[in-house]
Amino acid sequence: MTTVDISTIDEHGNPIQILHCVAVSMTAAIRIIDSAAPAPVNRYVRARLRLEHGGPVQIGMVRAEVDATA
Repeated sequence: MTTVDISTIDEHGNPIQILHCVAVSMTAAIRIIDSAAPAPVNRYVRARLRLEHGGPVQIGMVRAEVDATA
């Protein structure tokens, strides 16, 4: 299972959690991030996430944390 945490920041700079969920695969986790972020995850970040079994992703003001070891 893969855990996905997605957050953003408000106008005061405070973090706001948008989504916390479990995905069945890394591909599903990337699709979840793509749906919440203003732009899709590029192929180099996709490769890094798969190689490192997760990690942080920053797209604009949206930050995602992926953990495939959960």
